[in-house]
Amino acid sequence: MTERELVDVPLADISERAGTNIALVSYYFGNREGLMLAIAEADAELALANLDRLLASDLKPTEKIASHIRGLIEAYFKRPYLHRLLEKLLRDGSPKASERVGLALVKPVADARAVVIAEGIRLGEFREVDAGLMSVAIDGACSHLFSSVARRRAILGDGALNADLIDSYAREIVGLFARGITAKATDDA
Repeated sequence: MTERELVDVPLADISERAGTNIALVSYYFGNREGLMLAIAEADAELALANLDRLLASDLKPTEKIASHIRGLIEAYFKRPYLHRLLEKLLRDGSPKASERVGLALVKPVADARAVVIAEGIRLGEFREVDAGLMSVAIDGACSHLFSSVARRRAILGDGALNADLIDSYAREIVGLFARGITAKATDDA
């Protein structure tokens, strides 16, 4: 999926790349959706462990939200399929798969963001904001760069992802949210 920047890679191709046969993959995961869920859940486990460490850190809320945004963008860079995979499972997956992704990843991440935002408001670092809407905005801003090679090519002139682009993008998105959520920001919209 990473090599092709596609989510819909045939199970036979995945089996071949893994050096195993399709019957073994099908037996172990049940079906294609089972394999996709296993990939998403493995990535979620890593992401949530990183998020738990961030929540437990002594960083200020502004630093936590900045670190989280940068980490999310870097995770999508390392796994460019991840956002599209999660969206596919949430949108097109079976009800059971959608619920598993929602409960295993979406809700815990949104809950963690709500904790950081509430702490920031309590400490006077952040203005009053709706944590749920901020979570949706963070997801959209962090993932949009990875949604389409054609979109990147049309907007940026090049569809390639590289470390310099990711660093610049993370810096811009962190700045956008840091200035937008801080108590010093104006409410003019």
